[in-house]
Amino acid sequence: MNIELKNIKYYESFSEETLAFNANLYIEGKRAGIAKNDGRGGATYYMGDNKEGQELIRQAENHAKALPDKHYPKDEFMEAYSIPMNLEHYIDDLLDEYLRKKDLEKIQKKVAKDMEKGIVFGKPNDNAWIVQTFSVPLKAVLAHPKGAEIVSNSIAKSIFQELKDGVKILNTNIPESILKGAGLMENQYVSPQKSIAFVDKNQDAERTDGRKR
Repeated sequence: MNIELKNIKYYESFSEETLAFNANLYIEGKRAGIAKNDGRGGATYYMGDNKEGQELIRQAENHAKALPDKHYPKDEFMEAYSIPMNLEHYIDDLLDEYLRKKDLEKIQKKVAKDMEKGIVFGKPNDNAWIVQTFSVPLKAVLAHPKGAEIVSNSIAKSIFQELKDGVKILNTNIPESILKGAGLMENQYVSPQKSIAFVDKNQDAERTDGRKR
């Protein structure tokens, strides 16, 4: 069964013990009603717009109850445990996935911006990374006659030893030939864009995260 949240409005400042939000609830491609939580620790609430919406919600409730239990893994505060799935928990999972994707989009945009400045490395989709910058944009470095050599040497001398435990070169704007020329294996960088055109010069290392180095 297709259950979706649309027109989601998330209120971070009102989210205390739970996530504060409101959204339209769609079931099988039709608007069935609304879903919301006030962020104060209470249950997520949902209701149908009309009789048709209420019937769709009833069907969605039965569908959710038939799904596998919701599992919470062990952490430093409690042992692993499971609870029966229901429509409320299903809606909460939809909201979590929506927020996760939004956060990921923000991270990817920031990393893409830092790629223009220099060599970016860190764990993919993590919210912290390092940028080794140059005195000019990376595009200008790569356009210099010795640009490939400058970037390759920079990776080999200053970054190579950092590429462990899941840390990779995150740039998609550095030709793969340069990455391999620096001695990198395929698991030490993300796949570059296939077609890259670049432009000139020097090196000056700063640290960001953005930290710059």
